[in-house]
Amino acid sequence: GAVEGLHPGGHILSTGIKVDGVDDKKLSIILNIPLAAVNAIGSTVAVFVIDNMGRRFIMLRTLPGVFASLILVAISEFLSNFFGDVDEDGNTIKTTAVVTGNYLAMVSLVLYLAFFSIGMSSTVWSVNTEIYPIHLIGTASSLATATNWFSNFLVSTFFLDILETDSGKVIAFLLLAGFTTAAWLFIYYLLPETNGKPINENVNNILRKKK
Repeated sequence: GAVEGLHPGGHILSTGIKVDGVDDKKLSIILNIPLAAVNAIGSTVAVFVIDNMGRRFIMLRTLPGVFASLILVAISEFLSNFFGDVDEDGNTIKTTAVVTGNYLAMVSLVLYLAFFSIGMSSTVWSVNTEIYPIHLIGTASSLATATNWFSNFLVSTFFLDILETDSGKVIAFLLLAGFTTAAWLFIYYLLPETNGKPINENVNNILRKKK
């Protein structure tokens, strides 16, 4: 559940995108409309594939897409913040690198949410109900949910501070890409497929116990 800390990235990504002539606050609101649509569509797709393909299968194949999207956002931030010139009034001059960075950030953000909404946004909660013994499922699920929101709080709080500097905007997304890699490795080595299996079997598989 802690890897769900990646989710605030969708909101954080929109704060790093700049469009000439559009106020940052208005831009953030404008971007949330298509981003919410992408998130909804991705979650709907997950409804139809999660039981057929399996939870582990989906997560292992969507996380590389999340990783690639975050790397592209880091590149877009690098282009937008380190290759732009400033005029006498302090406004950023629209260079080719800046324009490329802006468009790349938008495309990468949509890709990020598409991969994330199909994979980690939905499947994690399904797995969360299938890996605990019956007598602990209430307490364990509550702890997982609390951990999830605490992780979201930490990411939202500290990453916004990191984004205050130009170099921080690049580092922030590289850090998220690093967490994505850690999540993929965790799932690959430690999480068996839980779809369609009894809870006891899932618990035994996770603990590597033989029947």
